[in-house]
Amino acid sequence: MSTEELKEANRLHWIVKGHLIPDCWNEKSIQDMYRSYFARIWGNNEAIYHEDGFEAAWNEKMGNTNSDNT
Repeated sequence: MSTEELKEANRLHWIVKGHLIPDCWNEKSIQDMYRSYFARIWGNNEAIYHEDGFEAAWNEKMGNTNSDNT
């Protein structure tokens, strides 16, 4: 998976579960989760409200200390 795909999968996981995907997950598990959560979130107009904190958590995981993304 590309970094962009992995970030989007983590974003959907964050919206549903409130945390990033565990490091121990393999690529197939991430892709399966992505398809499932995408269908689950589709049309949910309130999903955006559950994104709070995602960018900071993603940047921390990726080692990016840029605080411009909130």
